[in-house]
Amino acid sequence: MAKIIVTGTPGSGKSTILNNIKIIRIISLADEMLKRSSINGVVDRDKLRYMSYDEIASIRKDVILNTINKIDGDLIIDTHLTVKKKTRYVPGFSKFDLDSFKELKGIIYIDAHANDIMFRRLIDKTRSREDEPEEEIHEQRRINISMASYYAAHLNLPLYIVKNRQNQVERAVSDMEEAINEILGKSV
Repeated sequence: MAKIIVTGTPGSGKSTILNNIKIIRIISLADEMLKRSSINGVVDRDKLRYMSYDEIASIRKDVILNTINKIDGDLIIDTHLTVKKKTRYVPGFSKFDLDSFKELKGIIYIDAHANDIMFRRLIDKTRSREDEPEEEIHEQRRINISMASYYAAHLNLPLYIVKNRQNQVERAVSDMEEAINEILGKSV
């Protein structure tokens, strides 16, 4: 059994790619956190980032310990490396969270060019995101890749970077499946 963190800067195409992955079960950390936070009146996943850091940390810890770690079998954990609110970046996981995961075997970061991310954010009417200039998206990508590198080094796990180029989602899905199979020790 293996668990894999899959992440990317918002707008990188993570959800699109994951919607095309059929070889492994996927759970969204944000969706699971939203289920728990709805008792506090938060019903929009894009509003989770406006909760206090302590509230977010408590809910995230509960989801890791009481949902994710209790799932048997191979699993992708769909999540974010950081949560951005104006100029503040909150880490997606604390050291405690990282050390709490059972059977974590790899991290996959989905990357895209900042221009592609800007375009995808503009056309995605299902989410409520801030309109951010290219410079800020570059900053988000740098911070997220730094976090992914730290998490991988801290846990001694491989880090995979899957490029999601504009109009090449099939290639990104193929690269993603190859990374998943390698992490799971399956021949490709």
